[in-house]
Amino acid sequence: MKYDLVVIGGVAAGTSAAAAAKRADKNLSIGIFQKEPYISYGGCGLPYTISGKVKSPESVIGFSPEEFSEKKGADVYTGFEAESIDFKNKTVKFLNGKEVHYGKLMIATGASPVIPDFSAKDEKGFFKLRNPDDATEIINYIESEKVKNAVIIGAGYIGLETAENLSEKNINLTVIEAGNNVFGCSDGIINKILKDYIKNDGVNLLTETFVKNVYKKDSKFSVQTDKESIETDMVIVAVGVKPNTDFIKDENLKKFNNGAIIVNDFSETSVSDVYSGGDCATVKNIITGKNVYYPLGTNANKQGKTAGRNIAGIKEAFPGILGSMITKYKNTEYGKTGLDIVQAQAEGFDAAEVYIKAGSKAGYYSGNAEIHMKLIFEKSGRIIGAVYCGQNILQRLNAVTALIKMNGTVYDLENMDFAYAPPFSPVWDINLLAAANAVKMIKKI
Repeated sequence: MKYDLVVIGGVAAGTSAAAAAKRADKNLSIGIFQKEPYISYGGCGLPYTISGKVKSPESVIGFSPEEFSEKKGADVYTGFEAESIDFKNKTVKFLNGKEVHYGKLMIATGASPVIPDFSAKDEKGFFKLRNPDDATEIINYIESEKVKNAVIIGAGYIGLETAENLSEKNINLTVIEAGNNVFGCSDGIINKILKDYIKNDGVNLLTETFVKNVYKKDSKFSVQTDKESIETDMVIVAVGVKPNTDFIKDENLKKFNNGAIIVNDFSETSVSDVYSGGDCATVKNIITGKNVYYPLGTNANKQGKTAGRNIAGIKEAFPGILGSMITKYKNTEYGKTGLDIVQAQAEGFDAAEVYIKAGSKAGYYSGNAEIHMKLIFEKSGRIIGAVYCGQNILQRLNAVTALIKMNGTVYDLENMDFAYAPPFSPVWDINLLAAANAVKMIKKI
């Protein structure tokens, strides 16, 4: 079997690469080889299937293999897990014994949840949340076992989004985090606000707590930490992910220490005719110019598209990312773009920050809520980051993201002509206030 383009993996980067390549060159023969039975799904929606905010795990599936093949023009094979790649002879061998030859290769094998070697890791009631099957198993277990208590190990995006949705099922929650931060937030003020909100909602949030082991006896789990033992009905692990690249042994393919494949602006790897993107690859940070590992679906889709167009002969660069993200726990949102002050100083920027607290709407308008913001800038005035928490932060975050991308300054932001009406913002939006304070600070330096 031979294809002009072989794609290992699907979901975001793989399917985007195949679709973009086929659009650019309809004559390309393309084969997608995917380990899972699913070729395309929105994994970010999975936590919300638990509470029913997303109707079902099946709702996040974009295309079935058959639909993708018919609409995008690529042959799709599921149940194919790559065993090895021979870059010299341009072949991929799979665990089922099959072998395929490629003209060009896209590695989009994604990442898998890190599962510590706990005693109970293979027991019923011990879960990860990565694909629709995981979500279905969690939902079914909650119903069949009448779950009243749950422990989530990890207070990152997936851990806390899952906690929100379990809480809405009236399940008593303990969330355990080895570090001091939630959502990966390294800003001290914002992190404290987020932690306090989560605790005040009734979650037993334990930070700076290390899980030593998890045991199961009869129908109960015992989570052993370095401080106490916690009994619970179910356990969900969300401590991070690792790129699925261990099967690639050839050292000519350059990787990060964590296994992420290093790519350039054109999604090319260090091996000729081999491309990569998504959760198994690096991406460039626009501000620092350095390759980073930032596994998000937005990045995967963009990198996949870039790879596909380059594979088809259209030279097109992906400029990189700012690390923009947004999430929430119930009514409190958290978002970040660019660098926070800790990252900026670690990277050697001559940076400063201002902290602002303001309303999301006019003070006299119903539904006005607090927003907390940090604006990070170089002392020249160039904006390099922002951190928010509160309500209605998305468009404010996106406005600053656009300015950072265009090398905008606090002077640009200070006089930005933002739309105003009482239901949407105060006359002086929090971004304007932050910029004005930054200008004042710069004048004093």
